[in-house]
Amino acid sequence: MKRNEYAGWKEVFIFSLRQEIKQKSFRGFLILMCLVILAVMPVSAWLQRRDQEQIKATEVSRLTVYDETGLGIDYSHALEGERYSGVQVTEASGDSFVSHVEALEESQDSTEMVVRVTYEEAGYFSLTFVKAATADLKDKDCEQLSQDFENFFLDARIRVVDVDQEQLDFINQPVTSRVEHTTQEGEITPEEDGEGISMSEYYVLLAGIVIVLMIVNMGGGQIALSIVTEKSTKVVEYLMINVRPMALIVGKILAALTTVLIQFAACGVSYLLSREIAKLIFGTAQSGAEAEQKSGIMELFAHVNGGTLLLAAVMILVGVLFFSIVAGLAGASVSKMEEMAEGLKLYQMLLVVGSYVGIFLCIMQMMGKVSDVVVNICCILPLSAPFVLPANLLLGKVGVVTGLVSLAVVTVCTAALFSFTAKVYESMIFYNGNVLKLKDILQIAKNRRVAAESVGKEGGHHE
Repeated sequence: MKRNEYAGWKEVFIFSLRQEIKQKSFRGFLILMCLVILAVMPVSAWLQRRDQEQIKATEVSRLTVYDETGLGIDYSHALEGERYSGVQVTEASGDSFVSHVEALEESQDSTEMVVRVTYEEAGYFSLTFVKAATADLKDKDCEQLSQDFENFFLDARIRVVDVDQEQLDFINQPVTSRVEHTTQEGEITPEEDGEGISMSEYYVLLAGIVIVLMIVNMGGGQIALSIVTEKSTKVVEYLMINVRPMALIVGKILAALTTVLIQFAACGVSYLLSREIAKLIFGTAQSGAEAEQKSGIMELFAHVNGGTLLLAAVMILVGVLFFSIVAGLAGASVSKMEEMAEGLKLYQMLLVVGSYVGIFLCIMQMMGKVSDVVVNICCILPLSAPFVLPANLLLGKVGVVTGLVSLAVVTVCTAALFSFTAKVYESMIFYNGNVLKLKDILQIAKNRRVAAESVGKEGGHHE
């Protein structure tokens, strides 16, 4: 490509960026998203605080236990902790359970619960909890009490048979099984079965696909919409007076990517501010589950360094450029706004194929039914690499070498696609008529190549 083919791309970039930012829809959507994100963490913290306050102290005042198992369990410490400090636990004879329940049903404002513990002939323990139908007790509160009592019973039944902690740990050891196959020589060959990824890793991989898909879809959609709008309103004809077609598409791609980055940066800043607001209002206290979850996430990315992070970011950028060029071609193939959906079918199909390959791969990784070879292939394929590689690279599922090979392949494909675009874009940007099909675009490229060869031969003949 000649250097003057790109002359004026900066002006196109600045013009397109200003036009996009000036749009009320862009600013309104951005402000709305930032306000929603700002409210997420404070509202979430408030809901958690409210739930904690609601379950801080149970509304049950008394628990009567009818034990018909004969195990001799002492239930005086069945419900302990601040939550059950006001609960009186008593034991009663099994013969009076039915009459006790009848009396409980006749009560109008009783906050008592009754539990009957039996051993069924089928070989299992049964715990039956009863509360008055008219009792002012929340179902969630009663379910929590029932669960805590059941946990106490499960531990107590082991202690009463004089089993120490070491024996209990031994009994509770996990049991694993596997199927082995024999060869014709009679040797045992263990069946190879890959170990699936954890749910945390699955969610990280899935989140990576969704984030990249959002960036690509937003950027590509803005590029296609801008080109179609300018073609349908004849604005592109005025733009072509001062700039070449390639300068136009380069400026528009960079402007669209900049607006997407502005949106994501604003959302990221809003999220950080939201966390700080939540801390200022509700404090920084974390539950044990939250702290454990945060620690687990940090362990997933413990091996990430600056090199892998940079490689993942560059792959996303090159992938966005690849799909943006496709979106530019799709937009140039359309002359009217009402035909835009039809013209973008190929672009949307490529997005669906790439993202669905990533989602299917995530599921297979979670089930442990995919080999490392398949993962590496999906990370190298140009359509799926931008969706699959970044998260797998950060999680250590693929190596840096695979990442570099993938980046090289996608970069070469992007350069080839850009070269193809350079040959057909000028003809397409001035085209007005029915939506161009893929075969029509290829025919345009062929005609331009033949024309260029003819010009070259004539130039050589004159010399």
